[in-house]
Amino acid sequence: MKKVTKIGASALAGSLVATSAYAGSLSVGGTWEVTGEYTTGAGAAAFDALSNQGNPFGSKGNLSFSGSGETDFGTASFFTFTSDAQGAVISHSVTLDMGDMGLVGFDQGTGAFGLGTIDDKVPSAYEEVWNGTAQTNGDLMDANGGSSGVFGYKNTFFGSTVNIEYAPSVASADAGDGAAGGVAAHADGTSLNFAISNSSMIDGLSFGAGYGETEYDLPSTDVATIDTQSTAVYATYAFGPVTLGAQRNYTSGSVNATNVHIGANEVDIIGVAFNVNENLSVSYESLENTYKKSSSSDTAQADVTTDMDGIQIAYTMGGATLRVSDVSVDNSGGTTGNTEDRTEVSLLMAF
Repeated sequence: MKKVTKIGASALAGSLVATSAYAGSLSVGGTWEVTGEYTTGAGAAAFDALSNQGNPFGSKGNLSFSGSGETDFGTASFFTFTSDAQGAVISHSVTLDMGDMGLVGFDQGTGAFGLGTIDDKVPSAYEEVWNGTAQTNGDLMDANGGSSGVFGYKNTFFGSTVNIEYAPSVASADAGDGAAGGVAAHADGTSLNFAISNSSMIDGLSFGAGYGETEYDLPSTDVATIDTQSTAVYATYAFGPVTLGAQRNYTSGSVNATNVHIGANEVDIIGVAFNVNENLSVSYESLENTYKKSSSSDTAQADVTTDMDGIQIAYTMGGATLRVSDVSVDNSGGTTGNTEDRTEVSLLMAF
């Protein structure tokens, strides 16, 4: 989830610190949020067909715990994020910062490493313009291993940050997983992806690029290879209260047993954010996602482009932030004729 420092309220805002000779330090932070969401259109999720017949408002609270301590090899840190659903852990990570040798870690859902860290760097006052719509992150750019059960490394060289992620197992299913006949339902695979970014070369300019590749070891029962490659490149430029941004992502999709290309995504995003004053920010984003349906002449389908435009506003009042997002989508989810309109209002309190 994207957080804008200027107007965002961090889940770690405010802390309660406890120390001991053995455990180092521990910080606790939290947020409470109430939201109202109105979504209509054929491209929305199935439950949205009833969105106007029920209560559109809801609330949630989250807690985050972060701790650190010194070791002979560097500073060891951990982070855990819980939801309001009976305190269930959503994500956590453990890292070791070795100074000039870089930082290594194991990530279970925080998204701290690799290509996923630059999936959408276009500036916005609230969230990514596609957040909450039928557009998924998988459509936006193949995650190449996601962010769960992965190892990561990052370091800075000559002003550029290199961020690497390795997923030892992707979409695997063991023989004992309950699949019919004990046969793996999916291929097992590995993923290696990285991102390189720089914000020190030119004042106000940030840019970066990344690449990821997932390779699968297919069982004899699988009829299609699903190896994927993804790329991303972005640039943002801030001058005064204005920040401009542009990004292009591409994922190769799949290739079936006869080497027919059966799908890919080519995504272009542009946006501008404006800090009206120290409390108020507004932004506009436009996204085009071209679903390349097929390159086979005998089963060709026409490419479909999803068009998305959104306006967002955020107003900070001390520890509270009021945020509004209004997004319109044509050809939602890559289906011609599907439309989607989504409006969300959020009040966030951080402590």
